Amino acid sequence: MGGTVSTSQTEKFPLQTMVTDESPLKPSKLLVNVTIENSLGAIQVLMSPEDTVSNLIKVALVTYDKEKRRPLLKEIDPNRYELHYSPYTLQSLKASEKLKNLESRKFFLCSKPSISSF
Repeated sequence: MGGTVSTSQTEKFPLQTMVTDESPLKPSKLLVNVTIENSLGAIQVLMSPEDTVSNLIKVALVTYDKEKRRPLLKEIDPNRYELHYSPYTLQSLKASEKLKNLESRKFFLCSKPSISSF
């Protein structure tokens, strides 16, 4: 009754799932971690590789607000925030940059410096 069944290598791993030079497999979604200034822990969001930094900022702020994380944000306007690779980098990422072109999947979201006039 019982016995072993052997299958060929192509039945186990069909050729259409293999990477070829003609059609490389690309991820359909990216898991991105965003730590918001003064918060504990990162927010994890699934984003398309074609999404931009500005899309990520919007989604991170909406998720943070929806989850009622602490501390509560005074502003959830995405135009008042900028995304960095870490809290220690001074240069922010360009809002039009696509996520697939970035060097990381971990980011730091902080409010833009306020411009005060005297």
